[in-house]
Order: sequence, then C-alpha cells, then structure tokens
Amino acid sequence: MLKKLISLAFILLVAAVITFAGFRYWKHAQVHPNTEDAYVSGDVFSIASRVQGTLLTVEVMENEPVRQGQTIATLDPRDYDAQVEQARTALEEARSTLATNRAQIAQERAKLEANRSRLDLARVNLQRISELYHRDSIPKQRYDDAVAAERVASADTAASEKAIAAGEANLVVAERRIKLQEVRLANAELTRSYCTIVSPIEGIVSKKGAQVGQVVAPGQPLCAVVPLTGEHIWVEANFKETQLQRIRVGQPVTFRTDVNPDRTYTGWVESLSAGTGAAFSLLPPENATGNWVKIVQRLPVRIAIDPASNPDHSLRLGLSTHVEVDTLAEPRRVPAGA
Repeated sequence: MLKKLISLAFILLVAAVITFAGFRYWKHAQVHPNTEDAYVSGDVFSIASRVQGTLLTVEVMENEPVRQGQTIATLDPRDYDAQVEQARTALEEARSTLATNRAQIAQERAKLEANRSRLDLARVNLQRISELYHRDSIPKQRYDDAVAAERVASADTAASEKAIAAGEANLVVAERRIKLQEVRLANAELTRSYCTIVSPIEGIVSKKGAQVGQVVAPGQPLCAVVPLTGEHIWVEANFKETQLQRIRVGQPVTFRTDVNPDRTYTGWVESLSAGTGAAFSLLPPENATGNWVKIVQRLPVRIAIDPASNPDHSLRLGLSTHVEVDTLAEPRRVPAGA
C-alpha cells in the first residue's frame, strides 16, 4: 500500500512539474512571442554595365569583399575614346568658327566706321558742290559725281551694317553650336567613364558571371554585391496573426541562427508588413467558396539588427533564425511616424 502511495505521489509530482513548466512556457510565450519561420534578408545590388562592350578585365572573385568605389570590371574603351576625340575635335572646330565670326564682325565694324566717315565726307562735299552748282559755278558733271559718291558711300555703309547684323546672327549660332558640342563632349566622356564598372557599396561579391572577353549589353548583370552591415541587412520573421496583439515597433528582439545556436543576436522590431504573405502571393487564396477552412495567417515583421551584436558580419542572407520578441520591455527605438 505504501509503495502505491509513493508511486501515486511521484506521478502527481511529475504531473505537477510538467503542468507548472507548461504553464510557465505558455505564460512566457504570451509575453515573448517567438517564431522559427524567420530568415536573414538584405539588399542585393546587381552590378551591370551601362554600355555595350567587351570585358577587358574582371578584377574581383566570387565571395571576395569589395569597397565602395572599387573597380569590378573594365570594358574595352577604344570605341568610346574615338567618340570622345570626335566630340573634342568638333568642339574645337566650333570654337574656331566662333573666333572667325568675331574677327569678321570686328573687321566689318572697322569697315563700317570707314564707310560712315566716307559718307559724312561725301555729304559735306555734296552740300558744297550743290551750292556751287546752283550758282552755276561748276559744271553739272562734277555735281553728278558728288551725288554718285554720296550714294555709293551710303550704300557701302548700309551694306556694312547688314554684314555686322548677319555676323552677329552667325555669332549666336556659333555660340549655340559650341554649347551643343560641349554637351556632346561631356556626354561622350560620361559614356567613356562607364567603361570602368565600380561597386556602389561595400559588401561581398556574389553571383559572379562575368568573364574576360565576354561581350556584354547594357543592363546585363555581371555580378552582385551584398552588403552585410547597417540597414542593408535585417531579419524577416513571419509571426502568426494570433501573436501580433502585443508586438509593437521598437520592442527589443533576440534571435539565434542554426549555424551558431549558442550565439544570441539582438535587434528591435523595425516595422510590420502591410499585409500577410498570402495577400501578396502570386496566386492569392480564393476564400469566397463553399468549402472554406480557416488557416492562421502569418504577417512578415521586419527586425532591425543591432550592429553591436554582429561586429564580425557573420550573418548571411537566407540563414534560418529563431526570433523572440520581448513585449514587456520598453521600446528601444520608435521611428518617427511609426
């Protein structure tokens, strides 16, 4: 009888311990919602050529770290060098034309001054000779010569004025042509600069497919650069809708990866998605049917990673994580407008 009582007491004790542990786990889960449906995500910068050409060099290897502005590859620039030289030659010709136009205008202005002086002299002579002619002091031929000289001087003056106007119009055209050629030269030099392909950000080279001698087209991906620091990397955790009641932006988060389950990373809730995964799927579920079964939906929650917990940048995109949110703690950081 005593053994039965001891066995019963032991069973009750075990049941009580299990019940207490289960209650503690349930209570902890209520204020510390967690999920294993979480993965490391991040930005992936696709590196592509902006112009067509033949790859002259490829200066990076797969999984190699690169700095911002570091050369990834170079294209054969000879065609683009020729375009730059053509644009530079056209610009020099336009500037030469402008200088010629200015010289012609200066020459015409000097000629205009001479013609105006001749015209003034011709008018004075005509006035004097006209007075003498009307007094019958000189023959009519001399009077006619004075009239003709005045008309010639007047016509020469008018012609010089028109030549200056035409030269000034040509000057405006030449100045516009220079601006056009300057733009073309700048565009040719900019296009030439695209022959050097650089990394837009610091990160790790991935998906490298570029090979020396390969002919690439504009927009053709050569490789990708994956930054593993700062705001470019985060955790996307998919929580059940039944777990979202307490989750708020700014609450602290801890998570672990399957690669190193003994290491704990920290972060905070950065944002909650505007819709569940099903809402943004390619083929959303059709719930307006006669046969309907309620399925608990999951909402993506973006977790910002504390840089201090990842100083060695060991997190990699796609790693599985176990995420836990502390809904009792004060929000670590609440972005404006959240």
